[in-house]
Formats: sequence, structure tokens, C-alpha cells
Amino acid sequence: MKSSSARRFAKALIGVAKEEGKIDAYGKELRSVVAVFKGNEELYKVLLNPMYKIEERRSLIGSVSGSLKLDEYVGRFLAILVETRNIRLLEAVAEAYSKLEDELSGRIRAVVEAPTEPDAVLLDEIRKKISLAAGKEVLISFKENKALLGGLIVRMENTVLDGSLKTQLELMKEKILEGVV
Repeated sequence: MKSSSARRFAKALIGVAKEEGKIDAYGKELRSVVAVFKGNEELYKVLLNPMYKIEERRSLIGSVSGSLKLDEYVGRFLAILVETRNIRLLEAVAEAYSKLEDELSGRIRAVVEAPTEPDAVLLDEIRKKISLAAGKEVLISFKENKALLGGLIVRMENTVLDGSLKTQLELMKEKILEGVV
């Protein structure tokens, strides 16, 4: 339910962003608010605490919106999340918004996992090959995974390309066992 609610909120905001021609700007603003909330856990607690009057909570989110110089509609959106006690979904809403933003922009995100960070040339080559296969712009990020012996794993949307040494050794072991049995 949490993810479906977050996606509905994200769709509503991206609908407004489309009308205003500010899809990327709203996404950046939403992510900046998430960063502020991650940096100050007490802010979430106050905004969710029914001991504070709704006017106080509205005023607080208004202050946050003002200090970050958020677009009027993003500020209103955050106020709605506070009033409906859905501000707890903010991070999930931001993630859903980013996915919708990527869909509209014709891009996908890929995460490359390896025991150490691959050089820029290899990451660029991976990006080019995925882009060619998917027909979309590809944004690549790196995640360190010390559990891998070597090789790498590429994750994008619902696809995992596992070229890790660990997996290759497991496949070889299976083939040896199949030949023996």
C-alpha cells in the first residue's frame, strides 16, 4: 500500500509539473526536501506528531519550503502531505517521481556492482551498450560490493545482468556435477 500511495502522489505532482513545464525542476526540489528530512529526523517527528496543531505543522512545512525556495506548487504538495499525514511517504514519493521522470525523459538508471570501482572507460562502455540495447539514455551509478570475488553485476529496472566471478564459478560447478551424475 505504501508504494501504491507514493506512486499516486508522485503521479499527481508530475501531472502538475508537466502542465508547468517543470518536470526536472520539481524532481530536484523534491529530492532536496528529502535530503533536508534525512539530515533532520526530528522534522519528520514533529510533522507527524498529532500533539502539534495542524496550523503549526503547516507553518513548519511552509518554513521549509520558503528556506529552500521551492516552487509554489511543490510547497502546496508538501502541505497536502502534512495535512493528510502522508509526509512519512516523502522518500517513497520522491523515488516514484524519479521513476516517472525517467520514463517521460526516455532514460533508464543502471547500477553497476563490483568489488572495486571500475574505471570510467569501462563504465562508459557499459552505458553505451545498455543504451544501444534499450534505445534509451542510460544513467549509471556504482555500488561497491565486497562480497563479489571479481567481475560485476548490472541492475536496471527489473533486469539483472550477473557477470560476477562467483556466479561463473557456481555455473561451472553445476556443469561439472551434471556431467558426473
